[in-house]
Amino acid sequence: MMMPCAKPSVLICRLQRALLTAALILCCLVPPIFAQDALAPLAQPEPRPMPSSLMVEGGLRLETYFPSLIQAGAGLLRLSGDGIQGADFSFRGETGAFFPVEGDGWYALVRADMDTAARNYELAVRAQSDAGAVTFSRDLRVDPAGYILQRMTLAGERAYLVDREIEEAEFATLAALTRSQQPEALWDTAGFELPLQSALATPFGAFRILNEERETRHTGWDQLAAVGTPIRALAAGEVLFADRLEIRGNTVILDHGHGLYSAYAHFSELQVAVGMRVAAGQIIGLSGNTGRSSGPHLHWEVVLRGEWIDGLVFLDMWLPV
Repeated sequence: MMMPCAKPSVLICRLQRALLTAALILCCLVPPIFAQDALAPLAQPEPRPMPSSLMVEGGLRLETYFPSLIQAGAGLLRLSGDGIQGADFSFRGETGAFFPVEGDGWYALVRADMDTAARNYELAVRAQSDAGAVTFSRDLRVDPAGYILQRMTLAGERAYLVDREIEEAEFATLAALTRSQQPEALWDTAGFELPLQSALATPFGAFRILNEERETRHTGWDQLAAVGTPIRALAAGEVLFADRLEIRGNTVILDHGHGLYSAYAHFSELQVAVGMRVAAGQIIGLSGNTGRSSGPHLHWEVVLRGEWIDGLVFLDMWLPV
């Protein structure tokens, strides 16, 4: 069995992923954590890290804080200079706005979905300043993520959950819930942490064959969790959804602002309600085996502006507050 990964770097977690078995692990030997303060969130590194690249145009600076993206990856951009009134970016057909951070600059998160072809794409940034319009253009590379294939069998009373219409209806529900974008960041300096201390199991993006009859994708990560294990919020945010879904079972969705969401599935018990503000590391429920699950575990996932993102990229990412 792999050793638990409490706060892995993205590299270590991706090495873990290469060693994972294709079967969903059914139990967890890690002792549960019951005290709210047992996992004190760690503050993000300060000051802001050095950018991996810098462009200067018209007196404005565009900084990129990642050398490339992986499939279903995300990265941070920063725009700074005098008199900026607003800015937007376009990448792979998506247009998004930069958001201001007082006294610091303007920021944006760019992303690639899980099916993005691995190659170079143009990133274009358009800014409006007191002196006029300024444009930036550069290539960004998207690298392959190395998804695995997994076969999963659901028997008995849960076998009906392999039905395509049920899954498509749930995807539509999730899309509707995560369509809006809070105009402010709800995360804080604690950043993002794993929701519990246990080994990573089935990886993000895995191709799944259910009951040898239909294909789907794994939209998050699974972690080992015996029934009743306290589950913690990845980051500070607001409870958007706390109810039951067909496939995910008892589910919590947190809004972190600017179109960034995290979701947690298969709970045995929910301990938050819609509208509550939660801190990073706060207990939001107890793990279980509800929904389309072949054994007790936690499934968690991250959505950024309507696309599932590999949540591990946020563990090491510095984010402005």
